[in-house]
Amino acid sequence: MFGLNVSQFSLPFLATLGLVVAVAATVQAAKLHVANNGVDSATCGDKSTPCRSISQAIQNASNGDKIIVGPGQYGDLDGDGTFGETGEEDAEVGGGCFCMIKVDKPLAIESRDGAFATVLDAGGVNISVVSISTGGVVLGKKKKGFTLTHGGNTSSGLLITAGTNGVRVTGNVATANSGYGFLFGGSGHLLTGNVATANEIGFAFSGSGHRFSGNVASANGVGGFVFDGNGHLLTGNVATANDNGFIFIGSGHLLSGNSALGNKRFGIFIENFGGVESATITKNNLFGNNSQPIAIGVNTFTNCGLLNRSGDSFTAPNNFWGTTTGPGTFGSPQPEPADNVCDDLSVSGSSTTVPSFATKEFKVKVKVLDEFPADAVPVLAPRSTIEFPGESQLSVYSLTGQLLAIVSNQTQLALTTRHLPNGIYLTVKTYADGRRELVKLMVKW
Repeated sequence: MFGLNVSQFSLPFLATLGLVVAVAATVQAAKLHVANNGVDSATCGDKSTPCRSISQAIQNASNGDKIIVGPGQYGDLDGDGTFGETGEEDAEVGGGCFCMIKVDKPLAIESRDGAFATVLDAGGVNISVVSISTGGVVLGKKKKGFTLTHGGNTSSGLLITAGTNGVRVTGNVATANSGYGFLFGGSGHLLTGNVATANEIGFAFSGSGHRFSGNVASANGVGGFVFDGNGHLLTGNVATANDNGFIFIGSGHLLSGNSALGNKRFGIFIENFGGVESATITKNNLFGNNSQPIAIGVNTFTNCGLLNRSGDSFTAPNNFWGTTTGPGTFGSPQPEPADNVCDDLSVSGSSTTVPSFATKEFKVKVKVLDEFPADAVPVLAPRSTIEFPGESQLSVYSLTGQLLAIVSNQTQLALTTRHLPNGIYLTVKTYADGRRELVKLMVKW
């Protein structure tokens, strides 16, 4: 009657609610244990008989099970460059997943004692440390993540393959990988509270609809966060001391509440690969970047908090550029205390407008979180009634990032919220011109 787009529900929300509850009541997920004093076998995993390798626990697990990993090191234990010996991870080198640990089932995998006590080490072999090739996986938890290190050549600490959906990654540290700290495609993944440091690239992602909250990229090579695709939401992340803070192409992204500080090149670098780039860039801290001149083609840039060479027009309102007076002036000498807004005019059409600016630094809280938090979502336009001007649409999400509905008027929104439990929800309003706005929605009956 009201035109509610029921096909957009990530679960057949009403029709299957009873089924979901019934299944949850009758199926109990198992817990499997892994420890440095464990022994691998086809039956290991009980708390009293833990497995030695995570790979063996994955083989023994069923869909939906949880694997709890004790402190210590996992990988090539004797360091001879050969995997698969007693107690070692069953790596696939030169074929298959090209990884040390393959997660091909929807499992929850977490450490008992946290990332710094639980090290997954690929030993510099040209494989990713962990590869996730199916949706619905949970890797890590608040204070229960892993250190992912020494993926060799162009490999990654964590690889999430294309075609996956709804993977949640929390509380992990990717460090000293020759390629990427975190590399993934697919759609609808949630990364929160992770750290990427001393990799060639910190976080690299494509696909659509990923959500990043409270991650830190520090001292990586090419960039802290490098992404393309469509509709990614980045809030509360920090990029510092990388070559570049954030590099992106693609459309419909939202960058709000992030900090790009003290990166060697640019805080935000909008590139051009022939498509139409668009993003909402607001309420970010952008200063201390590009303190030394950088030559790109015939141009030299200094002190650029944001460099636009996309060939498209951008608006960047209400960001903090380092001083109370807004962006820098391109005056001499450089760098100034405030970062500049730079357009590469050698790429025709590149232009950036700053209609407003913040006069003090935004406080960014970096937290390790188990789900998409309400306090990590910037409320850009709080209001008691959500309006629908023009051709705008509103996507309604749970705080874990699950798409619940897409509505386009008050009647549809009322119909949707009538079936939701009391609580806080995240809504993303998309306007006809491509702008996106986050609004926090409270349902209370």
